[in-house]
Amino acid sequence: MSKKTGFNKKSLIKSVAQNAEVASVEQIENAIESIFNEVSTALVCGDRVEIRGFGSMVVKKRAKGKVRNPKSGQVIEANDRGSLYFRASRELIKTLNSTSANQK
Repeated sequence: MSKKTGFNKKSLIKSVAQNAEVASVEQIENAIESIFNEVSTALVCGDRVEIRGFGSMVVKKRAKGKVRNPKSGQVIEANDRGSLYFRASRELIKTLNSTSANQK
């Protein structure tokens, strides 16, 4: 994967399909879709999602308050909302740091 291209669900399906010799692309697509649905459902229910070797995700609640529109300067009241928080695992951080050190 180069720096100019992104990595999305379609890229993930294609990559897994190339590495998996026994499953069809349709089966892989269904499996990945199921994983994403389960993770989304868990987060909506307020559960913490942890994927060993990758990281953990949790929705943190943000209290209602006043926010300012940066374009217009108008102050509006914002309701309670959730914000997704992702924390990378130590293994992922170590891999990223060693990869970036090798690219320099």
